Amino acid sequence: MFQQIVSELERIRDPERAPAMEAYMKNRFAFLGVTAAPRKDVFTSFKNEWCTLEASQRWDFITECWQHDARELQYIAIDALLCDHKKRTEVSDLPQLEFLITQKSWWDTIDLLVTHVIGNYAKCFPQVFAETATDWENSSNFWLHRSLLIYQLKWKQQTNLALLQYYIGRFKWNKEFFVQKAIGWALREVSKWNPEWVREVVVSENLQGLAKREALKYVAAD
Repeated sequence: MFQQIVSELERIRDPERAPAMEAYMKNRFAFLGVTAAPRKDVFTSFKNEWCTLEASQRWDFITECWQHDARELQYIAIDALLCDHKKRTEVSDLPQLEFLITQKSWWDTIDLLVTHVIGNYAKCFPQVFAETATDWENSSNFWLHRSLLIYQLKWKQQTNLALLQYYIGRFKWNKEFFVQKAIGWALREVSKWNPEWVREVVVSENLQGLAKREALKYVAAD
């Protein structure tokens, strides 16, 4: 299946489009020049086969996608995970998911993976995730820190606000753009249903700059 998908992406590649796609991702990755819609069509044509794979086969496929030079293959891996992750989540998935966060790391794959797949995993296996989250918190990898800030993004009123504020307090010192953006993004989502709490956190944590602007984007000024 992997080789067939690669062949199909190669067939529909657009070399003239690839440079703009690479530039958008700061030239960190090589692209074939396949945009989202045709790429998703390619995966959809193999979706039934994907759904029949055993867990080990699925992770072999994901790993092959992640090792490929073309960024579209990492997107195919995310497409595959997103299509049925709520039905197929297993407690043993977390090390592989951490691998996807920490290898070929950039926001384009991490944000979808974390807000959907990791978020669902944390709901399904809260104790296991909490133990791993401690390791992520103490890691030097800021993508893991970003993940802890945004994995609850789709939880709405189920968001553990105390835990979110704890992570904000832990990582606010890091001026890395993607950490500050994550702080603001997480607070902005909460502000849609609890703006007063967001105001209080911005003040109590003395948030400034990007994090503050993003957090208060939808919050009316006093």
